Amino acid sequence: MIESIILGLLQGLAEFLPISSSGHLVLGKELLGMEEAGMFFDIMLHAGTLLSIFVVFRKKIVDMIVGCIRRDKTQLKEVGYIVLASIPTAIIGIGFKKPLESLFENPRAVCCALLVTATLLFVSQWGKTGSKHPECEGVQMNWWRALVTGVVQGIACIPGISRSGSTISGMIFLGVNRKYAGEFSFLMSIPAVGGAALLDVIKWVKCQDPETVARYAIEKPEKALACADASGFTPELLVGMVVAFIFGVIALKWLMAFVQKGKFHYFSYYLWAAGILGLIFIK
Repeated sequence: MIESIILGLLQGLAEFLPISSSGHLVLGKELLGMEEAGMFFDIMLHAGTLLSIFVVFRKKIVDMIVGCIRRDKTQLKEVGYIVLASIPTAIIGIGFKKPLESLFENPRAVCCALLVTATLLFVSQWGKTGSKHPECEGVQMNWWRALVTGVVQGIACIPGISRSGSTISGMIFLGVNRKYAGEFSFLMSIPAVGGAALLDVIKWVKCQDPETVARYAIEKPEKALACADASGFTPELLVGMVVAFIFGVIALKWLMAFVQKGKFHYFSYYLWAAGILGLIFIK
């Protein structure tokens, strides 16, 4: 139960704060000596953080849905940008699935990625709409900025590279308004986080079929091994999901305030410390 609470807290805070949830889960398990939480637990954590997005941005999401039904050009364009940004993310995430998954077993590589994220956050203050340029209101999102942001989100599949940190920083460099950049980053995370959860659900469902697992054992031993951690529902998993949801809401509201006030780069100091300490203490 304690491990479930800790991992839920890490997922909830780090999923939206620009400090990389995947990187913190890898380091958290390594430093605390935790065993793999299991495939179903990953699904529950994703569900918790996904729910927090819908709660915090419920008005924006409802407006987009209603606008699309009424064929409002502004809302249709907004949804189109989110879909467009999701395409390169999906291509990178699925196309480089195996090498990306291997990085989850390399905590030192995660520490190096945290240092990259820290540097990106720090230099973002000199971007076109960064805190060093408070007078710049920014430009509107367009199709090529959405595509570039989607590529950045795909690169953030690397554990230790923050999804929110890299996408918001990228949009700041592209001259997008800071407040809009924060909102767009989290709205475009719905297909990304939801897609990751869906893939986990599909894998988990397959692992519940004894015949499929038996076939895996003969034809694809690595998949049979992965099914070994496809645990079922337990109260601990529900607690982890609830904790991830609560702290996801807190993190979302907190980060939006930091982005709008131009204090986004403050997180870089923490990441530099975490990355350096990780390289020192993790062998």
